[in-house]
Amino acid sequence: MKKPFVIIGGLVALGVIGVAALVVVFVLRSDDANLKTEAPAIPTASSGTPAASSTASSSDASLPAGTLHFVIDATAGVPLEVKYVVKETLRGIADSQAVGTTNAITGDLYLTPAGLAAGVQSKFVVDLTKLKTDESQRDNYVRQNVLQTGRFPNAEFVVESISPFPANYVEGTEVSLTMSGTLTLHGVSKKVDWAVKARRQGKALTGIADLSFNMSDFGIQPPEVPIAKAQDGVKLQMTIAATQKN
Repeated sequence: MKKPFVIIGGLVALGVIGVAALVVVFVLRSDDANLKTEAPAIPTASSGTPAASSTASSSDASLPAGTLHFVIDATAGVPLEVKYVVKETLRGIADSQAVGTTNAITGDLYLTPAGLAAGVQSKFVVDLTKLKTDESQRDNYVRQNVLQTGRFPNAEFVVESISPFPANYVEGTEVSLTMSGTLTLHGVSKKVDWAVKARRQGKALTGIADLSFNMSDFGIQPPEVPIAKAQDGVKLQMTIAATQKN
């Protein structure tokens, strides 16, 4: 008669060990939730060879005089990065930060001495299928079940204004700006404002752009599994380097 109790006890013990293992993975994983606080320094030397333009815009030869075309450049000596940070709660036990990153960002930025150039589209595109964390199982879950990258593989941001645009800019110095426009994520488009810190020297441009939003605003259900639940809020940061093409 003792055998069934031994089996049940063994199953209970295995369940406890399994939960304990999940707790250890949750608490001790290697996510780095820190975000940058200043624009990257301009590299002292770079290839100076920007990537091909990522948008189907007019050729640079047809741009109005004084328009500068900057292209996101993975070879500029500054690592590109898009990073999200989401707070997770392990039910009744602990809080942690879920972090994901990708360097799959392309884009074009058209500027004049007075600010954002009119008549040509400045846009950034992020390939969400390349998002990674330190846990491959979570990567697959986020891509397939949360972001649904099979249907919505990219996030796009169209820049509509940059303010206040610095007058009498001193090369190499950092400036704080607001970059406003339309973010399209998960098939939903919303007006958003990024807090930007940027610097420029010669043909090189670097910057960080920070945005906070709720997943539910874009029709995304915050992920939830039996032992953990993500909060709705997201902190998002882009780190970019761009090279003047024209």
